Amino acid sequence: MSDVNSFNWVYRGRCWKFGDNISVDGDLMSHELAVAREIRPEVLKNHVMCGIDKSFAAKVMPGDIMVAGLRFAQGNPHIQGLLGLAGLGMGLVVESIPRGSFRNAINAGLPMLPHCEAVTSECDTGDELRVNFRTGLFENLTRGTSRQYDPIDAPLLRTIALGGWRPMVMERLKEMALLP
Repeated sequence: MSDVNSFNWVYRGRCWKFGDNISVDGDLMSHELAVAREIRPEVLKNHVMCGIDKSFAAKVMPGDIMVAGLRFAQGNPHIQGLLGLAGLGMGLVVESIPRGSFRNAINAGLPMLPHCEAVTSECDTGDELRVNFRTGLFENLTRGTSRQYDPIDAPLLRTIALGGWRPMVMERLKEMALLP
């Protein structure tokens, strides 16, 4: 378990850029896995972006960063695709994300920057990026450019640092002396 100060908030890796309107079911993750209520990141990570690029999960490395346009993870607010991204060890930077998917990204323990205006114009797939998810600094090392975006609020950073909603609940129960 980690806290906000010791968590590695800086990701450096390859950019994987996608456009607008990536849906949760079908694009980001198979609808069948949502219906089956699969929640194991080690299973889900092998199916990320299966509706767009079936070999996606085999090509990415931990520390890589997915950059997407408007309405990323639209549709039914299923957590499976976001758990899969976290399972791959990726970070997420998007122009916008629906509220339910935003909550699910936090609950999945996925480092993210959720409201990055025009970020898709700042990079291309294959660019080397460095993103500090705690401060909001987005750097394209290939282009030699940087942008400052608003990071998410500190209490949500804590949930991500702990690994998502389950570890956060366990931590809160321990703090309340309800668990050893």
